[in-house]
Amino acid sequence: MLEKFYRARRTVKKTMRAAVLVSVVSGAVPCWGHAPSGEIFKAFQFPSGFEPTVDGQLEDWRLVGDAYRIRSDDLHDLVGDGQTDVGDFSATLFVGWSKEQNRLYIAAEVSDDIHQIDRPAGTASTRIFLDDAMEVFVDADHSGGQFANFSELTPEEQAEVNGTQANHFVLAGPPPDEDFFVNYSAAEWYALAAGPYTEAAVVYDGDENGPGIVRYEMSIVPFDRIDVSAAFLSVEHPLQESEIIGFNVEFNDFDLQSDLLDAKWSLSGELNSYRFSERFADLMLMPLEGIFVPTVVEGRSWGAIKKHTSAGN
Repeated sequence: MLEKFYRARRTVKKTMRAAVLVSVVSGAVPCWGHAPSGEIFKAFQFPSGFEPTVDGQLEDWRLVGDAYRIRSDDLHDLVGDGQTDVGDFSATLFVGWSKEQNRLYIAAEVSDDIHQIDRPAGTASTRIFLDDAMEVFVDADHSGGQFANFSELTPEEQAEVNGTQANHFVLAGPPPDEDFFVNYSAAEWYALAAGPYTEAAVVYDGDENGPGIVRYEMSIVPFDRIDVSAAFLSVEHPLQESEIIGFNVEFNDFDLQSDLLDAKWSLSGELNSYRFSERFADLMLMPLEGIFVPTVVEGRSWGAIKKHTSAGN
């Protein structure tokens, strides 16, 4: 299997005009410039013991200050280059990380005048991106290059290399079945809503195909290289303070026509993120800044903060 993987990978490098060459001897990895030019988004570092529970409720993101919140005005429409209209669509995006858990955490709250989920049951792998959805892209080692949609390869070869160098996740709900979380990679072990390396949740408050608020939440253990057959053959990426990783989020907004995007709101503002990871934005993993006590805390959350604070005195 490994020999077959590397044979396919060599084929990719020969056929790609913009291949990423990694020097095994020196360990050098190219660092691509990401979009928007000159802008770096920030990921909040959760203190140990305060990592959010991935349940779509988002109360445990109250620790995150306004400086870390990404809002609609930070997004770019890839369809019509339009301006955000809070009456039609608005979003607040949070990104965090945990050094102890070696995880990235992503959450978003989206208000939409028409939240459309109309795919038939059993079609998540081929049609989930045709629903209103949140798409998340991660290039942990910031190496850039093509990571998916290798049309020049055979289907068998594509299955072995697609999504191995960077990742593309999609969350959409409420689903017509049990599937609301898809990873466009052949690695089934890296596409679980309640797995050891990925977690995901979607909660929707509103009318069916009408106005409402959807909350997305997920966490992932990042990898520099994914082996499609097993996690232990893959290369996990150790997250470090102040490092910059490749990261992007896109929100799909369908309104009157189920097969026609009204808008596609992107953090990087670049097309073809589903294929090229240099089209992602830059995300810096921020150092620990202490405990941010929410204005309103109650029950277990307040008790946990008091306990943690007392232990540090």
